[in-house]
Amino acid sequence: MFRGPRGLIIGLLCAAVAIGFAITFGLRGSNQDADTVRAFLNHLAAEEITQAHGLLHNSITERLPEEELRASVAGLQTFDDISFPSFSFSTSNGTRTTELTGTGTTASGCESALDFELLNGVITYFNIEPLCLGGATDT
Repeated sequence: MFRGPRGLIIGLLCAAVAIGFAITFGLRGSNQDADTVRAFLNHLAAEEITQAHGLLHNSITERLPEEELRASVAGLQTFDDISFPSFSFSTSNGTRTTELTGTGTTASGCESALDFELLNGVITYFNIEPLCLGGATDT
């Protein structure tokens, strides 16, 4: 083992590398989570409810059947701009938790606050307020 100043420097470098890997993999995961949320929102606007529902955690799908989700977002406009300036993530025992907060803006100028929580890339909570309705519907 290295002792003295050399050991301290090597120890600090190893710690820095470990922290760097943790941050890199965490950021990569949160970017994938943002992509999942964007896909969810695009599926909702395209009335692809089965695909959107498939991105939700079982804790939501058990309480929110596809037909109820379909009815609640009928006519949702497509967000042309989606941004998440605020995000946080944590990883513990191989479980990644991500919180994304941002806005979505439609071509008509309607802006919604977007709040999402994900567990290992699956949406466990979402809030879109207000819903920007007015898009085409099948009904």
